[in-house]
Amino acid sequence: MVLGTVYTGFGFWNVYAWVMFFALGALIVLFLRSTGRGDYEKGTYQDEVFYGGNPVPQDGEDLAVPASSSYWGFTKALSRFYDVLVSIHTGILSDYMGILVVTVAVISILILL
Repeated sequence: MVLGTVYTGFGFWNVYAWVMFFALGALIVLFLRSTGRGDYEKGTYQDEVFYGGNPVPQDGEDLAVPASSSYWGFTKALSRFYDVLVSIHTGILSDYMGILVVTVAVISILILL
């Protein structure tokens, strides 16, 4: 029999429960999709890129966002932690290996205690 219960050493896996779970998930997704806006018209202004209320530039280079702007909020909120990480980042392999050895030693001591 293809559908049924698979017994393992740790419990069982009921195929019917998974089929019902995915069917319920599909119904929820279809319901949420059906509640979308009905006045959408493809090929109109509704398809245009929202550029902060400003006119969208025709040149693609003007749409670029620098990487420093992408994570500004993240680095600002965690600036104390981020500044420590930047100061540790030297680019020298022996520094990274030393940090790795110290980290492994500390974790090993914590596990053995």
